[in-house]
Amino acid sequence: MAGDSLLFDGATQAVIDANVSTLLNKVALNCLANSFRTSPLKFRFLELYRVMEARFLAEIKSKLVASFDAEPNTALSDAVKALKSEMNQIIGLAETQKDAFEACWTALDQLNNMNQFSTALIRRVAAKGYRGVKWKTGAALVYQIRCAIVHAGEKDMIFESFPDGEVAVATVLPHVERAALLLVGVELS
Repeated sequence: MAGDSLLFDGATQAVIDANVSTLLNKVALNCLANSFRTSPLKFRFLELYRVMEARFLAEIKSKLVASFDAEPNTALSDAVKALKSEMNQIIGLAETQKDAFEACWTALDQLNNMNQFSTALIRRVAAKGYRGVKWKTGAALVYQIRCAIVHAGEKDMIFESFPDGEVAVATVLPHVERAALLLVGVELS
């Protein structure tokens, strides 16, 4: 009902990163658990995105705490700046798992010109300057899917306006799940 999961798609082992206790916080774990029992697929996607969001918020907090004593004003300023650009945060995380985010790009690019939602997403991220570097474009696409699902208005894409949006999300979802798992220190094989 909630869609296929990489956990049940032939994976025979999970390699757990030595830093999993730092990477997998309670919020990320709850969102990951929710992703397996949430439907429709757009909400499952959002739960996986929230895993990523929990990771970049934890990164901001970690950097703030680490540098606060030495330079409190700079630390606070950097944290506020980081919070203003969720796109930059997801791209920063994607840099640590380039192949996973490149797979997100590849999945949606294969639908380009055949799926209205995918085509609109690719045009949108290209207009924002994300072209050429596949992993960055993949991260931007993941962010734009999230925006299309949660936002409504004249300047944003609206997921429900695309009759084939569900197909695009179903296509990219296994790759988003893999990226989310990698970001919290779990690699399936």
